[in-house]
Amino acid sequence: MKELLFGIADLVQAKLRDLPEGFAGHEEIGRGASGSATSRIDKFAEDAILEHLKKNNIWLNVLSEEAGAIDLKADSTLVVDPIDGTANFNAGIPFYAVSLAIGSSKMSDVTHGLVRNLVNGDTFYAERGKGAFLNGKRIRTRSFRRNEALFFAYVGTKTDPATWKVVEIPRRVRSLGCASLEMCFVAGGRADGFYFNCDDFSKRMRIVDIAASALILREAGGEVYDLRGKVLDVNFSLDDKVNFIALGDKSTKELIL
Repeated sequence: MKELLFGIADLVQAKLRDLPEGFAGHEEIGRGASGSATSRIDKFAEDAILEHLKKNNIWLNVLSEEAGAIDLKADSTLVVDPIDGTANFNAGIPFYAVSLAIGSSKMSDVTHGLVRNLVNGDTFYAERGKGAFLNGKRIRTRSFRRNEALFFAYVGTKTDPATWKVVEIPRRVRSLGCASLEMCFVAGGRADGFYFNCDDFSKRMRIVDIAASALILREAGGEVYDLRGKVLDVNFSLDDKVNFIALGDKSTKELIL
């Protein structure tokens, strides 16, 4: 599975590198299975992945943001966000990724996860029970020190008001627009947490966004919780949408809640 995920990430990165001049990646071409608007770049990357699986006779179910669920009656499912951070890509902001995970039916049974920064090639990878890695080197979360703490948080027109109390806790706050990479930065000890609280159900996070990064964070020593403080689990379904807290130091959960 590791070789498969790395191969797909390499493919997507190469496809983006070789995009023809004038490619209108920002152009909206319809609605995906998730109900969100589909940009041309999302469809382009997803099609490349699906074609790769078919061409190489890789027998996996697929759950992807645009195509939805493709059930081949396989034992395992590839959970895909072809371009996480599409808005960043379309705006020319160099912070977006491909997110890939392998599991059966829900977040808690994900066995392999990979998040590739498509700008610089940094690759976060984890296999259940074997730790988390960045470019082949083991990563771990860091201990929370409030006077040095850095949090990521969702900030937008649908931000829940509770967010404004949470962002008073750390010393610094950032909103970077790519959940998978933001969670991986927590896993790698670059930040202390990621708080996502959206008051519009349709805009909340889906399993395709966080399946891989949740495993990577957990294997690095952190945890992902719902806003009631329970360990987060999400079904392999685009209908399930969640708010959550991703923490590097689990002892900070009550402080955040």
